[in-house]
Amino acid sequence: MKNKSYILLLLYDELRAGKGIRIAECCGRFGFSVATFRRYIAFLRGYFNEIYGQEIVYDAETLSYRLAGVTG
Repeated sequence: MKNKSYILLLLYDELRAGKGIRIAECCGRFGFSVATFRRYIAFLRGYFNEIYGQEIVYDAETLSYRLAGVTG
């Protein structure tokens, strides 16, 4: 398994590119639990809000987390 910092950077890149992040796919890809995924999203949510003034939202249509207003 890749380390936490590397995974957070990959998720950051995906969000900035306008891609959605699905819980099950992400957990399967990196081999961690849903609880860990939620901690990572919470960290990224705080970061994007504080640094960029952007919000990570859950899109029920695509069942994924994405940056509000960013499309890829």
